Amino acid sequence: MKSFYTLTVGEKEYKLRLTASAIMAIEKRLGESMLTALENYQENMVETLVTVLWGAMQPLDANSSFEKATDLFDEYIDNGKSIEDFMQEMNILLEVSGFFSKGQV
Repeated sequence: MKSFYTLTVGEKEYKLRLTASAIMAIEKRLGESMLTALENYQENMVETLVTVLWGAMQPLDANSSFEKATDLFDEYIDNGKSIEDFMQEMNILLEVSGFFSKGQV
């Protein structure tokens, strides 16, 4: 069974999944391993979070551009959510995708 996380922004739902190819695309775009980027995300917080979002959109919607991910992030914030809320959503995505063990984040 394929695991994915559903991110709700406004009234739309987006299915997110981190596959091996998605993680490699994220790492290529960030120029470092995803684990390193996540450990040091304070240095480049929004870029790291949006890049993870973009990568997680790819497996279930390969036509998602990086611009779409940045727009989605902006819409998420515009709907009254915070960057901290978004970080929590990404942590759940990482857990669901098996990047971290359940309860580790």
